[in-house]
Amino acid sequence: MALKTTEVDLLNQQMNRPAKIKFWYQADAVPCDATMCLSPKQSRHRVAIISHGAFGSPREMNWLGYALASQGWLVAGGAHFGESWVYGPETIDPTTAMRFWQRPQDVSFAIDSLSKAGLFNISLNTDKVIMLGHSSGGFTSLAMAGASLAAGKSQTYCASAKATNDKGCDYGKQSTREPMSEDTLQKMGLLQAQMRDERVAVVIALDPALGYAVSEQSLENIKIPALILGSVDNDFLPFSAHANYYADHIQAAKLVGIEQGAGHFIYIDKCDSDRQVKGVALCKDRQGVDRKAIQQQILEHIFGFIYSNGLS
Repeated sequence: MALKTTEVDLLNQQMNRPAKIKFWYQADAVPCDATMCLSPKQSRHRVAIISHGAFGSPREMNWLGYALASQGWLVAGGAHFGESWVYGPETIDPTTAMRFWQRPQDVSFAIDSLSKAGLFNISLNTDKVIMLGHSSGGFTSLAMAGASLAAGKSQTYCASAKATNDKGCDYGKQSTREPMSEDTLQKMGLLQAQMRDERVAVVIALDPALGYAVSEQSLENIKIPALILGSVDNDFLPFSAHANYYADHIQAAKLVGIEQGAGHFIYIDKCDSDRQVKGVALCKDRQGVDRKAIQQQILEHIFGFIYSNGLS
């Protein structure tokens, strides 16, 4: 079995946004006329989508992409334009993080693209996809299932003592301090209503962000299976305000708290850069933390959840 990854450049013409999508799949040894030649063993029904964290990229999600592909899933990871460094440093716009509705639009476009002529040698069934995401991508995956932000909730929380160690609040500091107009709120409401995508059958959120800003009611309306994994002793997003909050309010949610000193960036590939995000090291874990071993445990939770929900 040959596992392969291919990156494809597309354009979402409706939104006028470039879409760089990374695919992980089982490749066929025999050449074909399509961009990607999938193995004859590839199931038409096993489709998974990955959404990366703020200002990251699908290129840091190989541990997850390859693991899913090894079990017969066709995996697509979209890079969110304006946030992802893969489009070039000049394209990064810090205010993009506040235009949260663009991420679900990117994901819906990625799902649409799977039916694009000439992309694969077999046609895929995309009416029941598994949606996975880390951090902002975790919120994105939950937004695809119906999670939406409540006006003013984020500002109230971020101004409180509870938010002292919550790095998530730092992303909102670039945005205007003025309260939003009725018109803006109405427009955002419409955009949020469009974030949901009925093709998403299961959500797997890895240390999801924006918990403190999401309305309880929107979460209570989510009826599809959801697996929420979060680092309990978190160095970035407090467990109680994010992962635990989501799981508390989604009826069909299963919560897994990751212990062993795991931080927020345990959910991306092992790496060796000195880069820090909001003062937290991206690649260097706390002493004694084995990122690969923890990721292996996370995969066991993910596959156990997938199979227990009859999605194999």
